[in-house]
Amino acid sequence: MALHGAAAHAGDAGVQAIPSPGAGAVTPLVDLARRVAAEPGPAAVSRKLSAAADARAVDLIEGFQQEAGPPPADFAWVDLGSMARRELHCASDQDNALVWATTEAAASPYARDLAQHVIGGLADFGLRPCAGGFMADKWSMGLGEWCSHLRRCVAEPTPDAVLETDVFGDLRPIAGSLDTAVATEVLLSGSDSMRLLHGLAACATSFHLPLGLWGRIRGDEIDLKRAGLTPLVLMARLYGLRVRSPAVGTTDRLVAAGDAGLLGTRLTGDLCAAFDLFTALRLQRQLEQADAGATLTDKLPLAELSRDRLHELRDALKAVKTAQDTTAWTFRTDL
Repeated sequence: MALHGAAAHAGDAGVQAIPSPGAGAVTPLVDLARRVAAEPGPAAVSRKLSAAADARAVDLIEGFQQEAGPPPADFAWVDLGSMARRELHCASDQDNALVWATTEAAASPYARDLAQHVIGGLADFGLRPCAGGFMADKWSMGLGEWCSHLRRCVAEPTPDAVLETDVFGDLRPIAGSLDTAVATEVLLSGSDSMRLLHGLAACATSFHLPLGLWGRIRGDEIDLKRAGLTPLVLMARLYGLRVRSPAVGTTDRLVAAGDAGLLGTRLTGDLCAAFDLFTALRLQRQLEQADAGATLTDKLPLAELSRDRLHELRDALKAVKTAQDTTAWTFRTDL
């Protein structure tokens, strides 16, 4: 993801040089996934991984404060993306930001060093740095700046603003004493912006699913992220915003939209089931890759699936395609 003007408060030093684990590297995140893989349901595994990542971040923040002293102002460390949604997997990257009580504190060496310390520690845990730069070394702003920036995204939904709304739409504070509720309220005000909703819908429906004639899955393998999880997460975020739900998790947002009547009961259930299936298949595949010392990916060879599992996958993709068609019609993405 691209960076844009307001992002560059804390400078460009250091963090991007942190190496990601190489092929075959067994990170603490992967090791934990192995130990909790028997949890009932893939969502439980993701929550365990997310809770461990949050705990690691809090420990890193507290350790930094013990060494560097008290912060120059109140702050909040916030998770973004899959970390905020509590939907981590074995190959997740990290997305995070800092919100400060003052602009001066946000641009201080303390803020820069705190960000680099935590980002580096999370990389050691197994959460690679975000390739698009949506991390606290770049995104460190005062609360007032954050609110102004988010208001511009809502009021002027350019393609860049839509991208940033998709990123910051998943926002969950995990450490610090600063209350960020006002920033969340600014984001939720986007429920009334049809231009923003149209942009989010266009993004969610831009992913082409590998379904051919008679609903057959095309190709020899499927990218579970691009063909399933990403469009589903984007649609859940869109519908959650439309009904002004404070929920951050994907299935929670889908249920909120269903309860509000924006999604049909059957489609809501089908989408939640699809999300669980995609998540379970990715977890199983990535653990197999880790055991083989291979690079962790989102791609799954279809030949490895049983006939019943392949049928379930086809039904899940059909549900996502139905939701995309509904979304395109509801928000007139053809205009």
